[in-house]
Amino acid sequence: MSFEVSKEAKLALLTQRIEALNLEGYQHELNKKSAEALGNEDVVAQSEQAIIVIESAIAVHKTELESL
Repeated sequence: MSFEVSKEAKLALLTQRIEALNLEGYQHELNKKSAEALGNEDVVAQSEQAIIVIESAIAVHKTELESL
Protein backbone atom coordinates (compact mmCIF):
# COMPACT_ATOMS: atom_id res chain seq x y z
CA MET A 1 0.00 0.00 0.00
CA SER A 2 1.28 3.45 -0.82
CA PHE A 3 0.08 6.34 1.29
CA GLU A 4 -0.59 9.66 -0.36
CA VAL A 5 1.58 12.14 1.50
CA SER A 6 2.82 15.42 0.07
CA LYS A 7 6.54 15.96 -0.40
CA GLU A 8 6.42 18.84 2.08
CA ALA A 9 4.79 16.65 4.71
CA LYS A 10 7.36 13.90 4.12
CA LEU A 11 10.21 16.41 4.45
CA ALA A 12 8.80 17.74 7.69
CA LEU A 13 8.16 14.29 9.14
CA LEU A 14 11.57 12.91 8.20
CA THR A 15 13.38 15.97 9.52
CA GLN A 16 11.48 15.82 12.82
CA ARG A 17 12.06 12.09 13.20
CA ILE A 18 15.79 12.39 12.51
CA GLU A 19 16.04 15.08 15.18
CA ALA A 20 14.02 13.00 17.64
CA LEU A 21 16.09 9.89 16.95
CA ASN A 22 19.30 11.86 17.51
CA LEU A 23 17.98 13.09 20.86
CA GLU A 24 16.97 9.56 21.81
CA GLY A 25 20.41 8.27 20.82
CA TYR A 26 22.06 10.97 22.91
CA GLN A 27 19.97 9.94 25.90
CA HIS A 28 21.10 6.34 25.47
CA GLU A 29 24.72 7.51 25.30
CA LEU A 30 24.23 9.29 28.63
CA ASN A 31 22.57 6.19 30.11
CA LYS A 32 25.50 4.09 28.90
CA LYS A 33 28.04 6.43 30.51
CA SER A 34 26.13 6.37 33.77
CA ALA A 35 25.85 2.58 33.68
CA GLU A 36 29.57 2.28 32.92
CA ALA A 37 30.36 4.47 35.92
CA LEU A 38 28.23 2.21 38.10
CA GLY A 39 29.58 -1.00 36.57
CA ASN A 40 26.12 -2.07 35.41
CA GLU A 41 26.99 -4.20 32.37
CA ASP A 42 23.36 -5.15 31.68
CA VAL A 43 22.35 -1.52 31.19
CA VAL A 44 25.51 -0.85 29.16
CA ALA A 45 24.56 -3.71 26.82
CA GLN A 46 20.95 -2.49 26.56
CA SER A 47 22.10 1.03 25.76
CA GLU A 48 24.53 -0.23 23.13
CA GLN A 49 21.77 -2.26 21.47
CA ALA A 50 19.40 0.70 21.50
CA ILE A 51 22.09 2.90 19.94
CA ILE A 52 22.57 0.38 17.11
CA VAL A 53 18.83 0.35 16.38
CA ILE A 54 18.62 4.15 16.47
CA GLU A 55 21.62 4.53 14.14
CA SER A 56 19.94 2.17 11.69
CA ALA A 57 16.66 4.09 11.88
CA ILE A 58 18.48 7.38 11.28
CA ALA A 59 20.18 5.90 8.21
CA VAL A 60 16.82 4.73 6.80
CA HIS A 61 15.24 8.14 7.41
CA LYS A 62 18.20 9.97 5.82
CA THR A 63 18.07 7.71 2.76
CA GLU A 64 14.35 8.42 2.39
CA LEU A 65 14.96 12.15 2.83
CA GLU A 66 17.67 12.13 0.17
CA SER A 67 15.33 10.35 -2.26
CA LEU A 68 12.75 13.15 -2.16
